[in-house]
Amino acid sequence: RRLRVAGPGGRWSRGLEVGALPRPAARHTERGVAAMFKWLADDAQRAKDGKVFGDVAGNLRRLYNEHLLPVEAAHMFHHFYSPPLADADFTARPMVLLMGQYSSGKTTFIRHLLGRDYPGMRVGPEPTTDRFVAVCHGEQDSVMPGNALVADRSQPFTQLSHFGNAFLSKFECAKCNSAPLEGLTLIDTPGILSGEKQRLQRGYDFESIVSWFADRVDMILILFDVAKLDISDELRRAIMGMRGNDHKIHIILNKADCCTTPQLMRIYGALMWNLGKIIDTPEVCRVYIGSFWDERLANDEQRRLFESEETDLYWALAQMPRGAAVRKLSDLIKRARLAKVHAYLMDYLRSKMPYMVGGAKKQKEMIANLTKIYQEIAKSNGIALGDFPDPRMMQEKFAGCNFKDFAKLSAKKMEALERMLSVELPKLLLLIPNESERTKAAGISQIGGTASPFGLMKDQRNEWYRCPDVDMYRSDFADLRPNRDGKVAGQAAKVRFVESKLPSGVLHKIWMLADLDGDGYLTLYEFALAMHLINMRLDGHDLPNELPPSMLPPDQDQI
Repeated sequence: RRLRVAGPGGRWSRGLEVGALPRPAARHTERGVAAMFKWLADDAQRAKDGKVFGDVAGNLRRLYNEHLLPVEAAHMFHHFYSPPLADADFTARPMVLLMGQYSSGKTTFIRHLLGRDYPGMRVGPEPTTDRFVAVCHGEQDSVMPGNALVADRSQPFTQLSHFGNAFLSKFECAKCNSAPLEGLTLIDTPGILSGEKQRLQRGYDFESIVSWFADRVDMILILFDVAKLDISDELRRAIMGMRGNDHKIHIILNKADCCTTPQLMRIYGALMWNLGKIIDTPEVCRVYIGSFWDERLANDEQRRLFESEETDLYWALAQMPRGAAVRKLSDLIKRARLAKVHAYLMDYLRSKMPYMVGGAKKQKEMIANLTKIYQEIAKSNGIALGDFPDPRMMQEKFAGCNFKDFAKLSAKKMEALERMLSVELPKLLLLIPNESERTKAAGISQIGGTASPFGLMKDQRNEWYRCPDVDMYRSDFADLRPNRDGKVAGQAAKVRFVESKLPSGVLHKIWMLADLDGDGYLTLYEFALAMHLINMRLDGHDLPNELPPSMLPPDQDQI
């Protein structure tokens, strides 16, 4: 309360009591001091709220370590679900997991995508890939064994050490210099055979490892050979173990050039029938049909279909680095919601245990009625039932636990977790657009920026973004009998446009783009532009929302 205040004549008085000042002056000084400290507190809060690490990955890592990890550690989350996240999990490149029966073309697909062999690769009609291979980017070709790879904290594979030496001896990292690998990491897997011999003699839990990868990758590609549509028991278990990651699964029907069009229709129907019995979702998985290798097509009846399917797949792969930040944010939100539910569940089970006798009986009773407990917790805490884990899985996990050992719920930790979900993570959404804009797409050679008559359609659209050839449409324009001003009316042009059989909505958009002066009539150039846009749409390209400058006439008198 002692302040240095200005005295008469502008001099400073030391040690003057606020109470010694006249009442109006004292009140004014107190308000000024309070405002000053409030401003300092607000400034500190602004600095705290604005604490960023320059990118989304750094913020996610900070929020996980500060808010989510303490809740996970207190309530045995890592025992029931998955190990704690490492720093590399937030900064790693997007990963693509490739699975399938033996000789379905997984390794050949990687060679086709990279345009080269990766170190240690071997391709053949027999089962050749007998290990998990992480194909990563490196300046020099090299192969790193699994035991050394899990010790490298810059890679997101450190947690795989929990699967033991039997798996690590069948796991390696192949590094090579290839443009697609600058934005992606590809995970090649052993081919899956039929029968119990392979499952029993692998020496490691194949389904658990596939499930671990499925939780962390950005896309799962399951390849099928058109001549081998059967789904073995091990593949069925592996796919069922990916539940919760169904949105990441994409199907590739490979080697489709080996059959005719009627055969391909029947094969596609049989594949969807088989998948419908395993992937228990109302939505149909995206199926890409084609032949993903560099050899000649045995049957090119459906070349246009194959090119269209390859376009969609390669474009999705190329754009994955730009969507990695959103995926990591979504995965962290999903994990945080699960940890929140798990903490409430563990606290509920602990609180219902008797203090003296009858603990074992009560515990068995609660395990048997786990679904009802879910409903009680959801109702009392306002949690969606969809956030709760599979009750059958939890009943198996709880069988070996003592509920009295569970930790009590910490209100402080749960408040921090709730703040992360409701305040901190929504703030990160504001950084996503800038993060995506700064991130480059993966360098997939099949969709390179150079125009080519054999390039993908999403890249070929640049060839259409040019001025139309007026002479090509001059005779058609003359047949419509333009008026004295050299223009044709809308009704006259409509007859010519509907011959394209495009929907009226598309033709309306084309008219709005082509009628440059908006007078309801078309000049020769505007008519040529409209026909150019019609042919562009018929060739499978999307129309621009606004006419690009490259399609405007060089001479404004042509409008």
